[in-house]
Amino acid sequence: MLLANNSPDVSEHVEDLIDILLWRITEADGKYNTRHKTTGALACTDKSQLRHEHVYQRSKMITALVKAEPGEVDTILEDAIGCTVTEDEHALLLEFDGLYGWERYRQAGIVVMNTETGERVI
Repeated sequence: MLLANNSPDVSEHVEDLIDILLWRITEADGKYNTRHKTTGALACTDKSQLRHEHVYQRSKMITALVKAEPGEVDTILEDAIGCTVTEDEHALLLEFDGLYGWERYRQAGIVVMNTETGERVI
């Protein structure tokens, strides 16, 4: 369907498009080549046990972006952060899905390192 100005109507697909955008942002350097990695992921020798985790859950970011004013978008997108975790850590983080962002990692007791600085994030 086209809008009055002959541009396509993508309103039905906005959330899907935002979801793809968030994946692309957090995987910019590679799915498991994230700046943030847990100590478990850093020690993991079986790469099939690694997972790409969105520190700030995509579903919550999508909701915020759909409602955002144009001037708020960049601030929200600053939270599009990927973190490499183990499969077990990923399952543990799901238990804290009611929390947002790094607080889930704190409550789960998961240690996260910034691989660019070598400093502990959580």
